[in-house]
Amino acid sequence: MNLQDFSTGFDTLLNSYASRASFGDQAPRAEIVLDEYEKSLYLTSAQDAEILSLYSGKNAYGDSFESTEEVRRYLSNLIAEERLEPITTSSGYPLGIESHSKFFTLPENLWFITYESILLNGDVNNKCIKDGTMMEVVPVSQDEYHRIRKNPFRGANDRRALRLDLADGVVEIICNYDIKSYYVRYFRRARPIILTDLSDTNLTVNGESHIIDPYKPCELHDALHQRILERAVMMALRSKGINIENKNQ
Repeated sequence: MNLQDFSTGFDTLLNSYASRASFGDQAPRAEIVLDEYEKSLYLTSAQDAEILSLYSGKNAYGDSFESTEEVRRYLSNLIAEERLEPITTSSGYPLGIESHSKFFTLPENLWFITYESILLNGDVNNKCIKDGTMMEVVPVSQDEYHRIRKNPFRGANDRRALRLDLADGVVEIICNYDIKSYYVRYFRRARPIILTDLSDTNLTVNGESHIIDPYKPCELHDALHQRILERAVMMALRSKGINIENKNQ
């Protein structure tokens, strides 16, 4: 759908539902009028909800990300990757608490990590650890880490490093060897669906004010556009006190 399709389709669908009189209603409901900014908010919220339901499998079909080719294609545009350098002090010294642990700042638009690994600096005491050796990273909770940190099989060892999530998008990677960089492939947040330029106002949608592309204002697969539109309309109806069952959700 292009920008006009989303806008017109929203109005048409919204009022086709809103005009349906509930059982016992004696008079038709008044037409609901939303401006482009309000529609942008509902569409973006619906887009986020659709993405999360597909990623988690909490949808009518029970399919989660990478469970089927269909869902992979729906969400493939949102996969990104980045190689991160350690956080350093003003003097350039890497920050870390444990021996060989280092801190990294995750990308701001990251939602979920789908794959992660680290590159190591060479170790003169271990001929198997050459410069550029790649090692798996396994996420653990704070409580779990304190239980397994000294366990040679479950803790950080010669085959894997551990990741602890901290505040403000920072992670700590704990490894038995010196870490050069941290590679992360992740599921990013989609850009908002904005139907009108907001740059001359104080309004934003998820921090953005510009239309992505008038011919394709939604980044997701075309097959999801109608579902997002219908979900957005249902959100708008509920906000007006009109509850209509939507089996697609």
